[in-house]
Amino acid sequence: MEKVFNHSTRKYEGIVLERIKHLPEGGKMGDLPVHLQHESFIRKGAKKTGGPNMRLYRLEHKVPALTVTAYIFNKFVHPTEDRYITPREAACLQDFPISWEFKGTLGQVHKQIGNAVPVRLAKAIAKSIHDFLVKKEKSSPMKIASYFSGAGGLDLGFENASSAKLVFETCFTTDIESWAEETINANRPNWNFLRKDIRDLSVEEVISVIGGKPDIIIGGPPCQPFSVAGKQKGIKDPLGRLYSDFIRQVNDLQPSIVVMENVYGLTQVKSANMIELIYKSYKDIGYEVLHRELNSADFGTPQKRRRVFFIAAKNLSGYKFPEPTHYEYPNILGLPLYVGAGEAINKLPSPTIKNFDSQQHV
Repeated sequence: MEKVFNHSTRKYEGIVLERIKHLPEGGKMGDLPVHLQHESFIRKGAKKTGGPNMRLYRLEHKVPALTVTAYIFNKFVHPTEDRYITPREAACLQDFPISWEFKGTLGQVHKQIGNAVPVRLAKAIAKSIHDFLVKKEKSSPMKIASYFSGAGGLDLGFENASSAKLVFETCFTTDIESWAEETINANRPNWNFLRKDIRDLSVEEVISVIGGKPDIIIGGPPCQPFSVAGKQKGIKDPLGRLYSDFIRQVNDLQPSIVVMENVYGLTQVKSANMIELIYKSYKDIGYEVLHRELNSADFGTPQKRRRVFFIAAKNLSGYKFPEPTHYEYPNILGLPLYVGAGEAINKLPSPTIKNFDSQQHV
């Protein structure tokens, strides 16, 4: 079997182990006996304020996981074993291949995995782009410039969607994080990673790396300002305005098509109509744009994760978003059922056991 990276766990004891042992499949903190519930979880006072701040959830064998976040440690419990899942198991829930090695400290590895676009979801979008471009009689290879690349989930989706008719080739990746640089260089050095803030990135630098302008631009501007799990400051947060820098790159490089993704909370930001702002921004540079919210479980990912995808081009006539390939319940279409979290991670070998902390490189 190929080498399995980032697949270590630790021994658990005390109340942590007791909580895990008492947690049924699909169970959460509230399903535990009261004496085992974390104090931050228990609502107190006349108005029952407080909690639940400490999350806990045992995965199910035949049910997709809840959304994997950048803080998976001390949250997701293995379906049958009394321990938290390993980074590799979390990466499995994000569809990353077993051979994909995440670099950095344990905390950085968790963030890379949690922030990634599930590979099967990315492939579904890439396949819809593939079919659209084939109809437009575009020739291979279609060169990709990838922004906010992170651990490379979106790029892997495009790589996997290539065919004899049309090949996608990531020629440029960029992010501000050193761990993203290490991870991409360890797995796909041919993706030509450049660590730089998009606000300081010139068109000349991109063209120099690629050897010309890209045919496709893809990327997911930071989602924290729009996440429903956060404070939803939106464009009031400087990070929430990076989408405009992304669109500036589109305007300067004039690709045939653009894929921009973000959390579904983008559509719910109260401080601004982000959908309207994004549509106007693309219209101002001569691009048509369409958007749709997709659920990764609908495409075979063992995780329920909702993302919003924006597709932009000078002419989008004939483009169609991907249709689900999996379904939650038995259906008349004959689609296979959702892939369960346990079904996915149980294919892995047993993890190694060692003691480590969040700042230790793994």
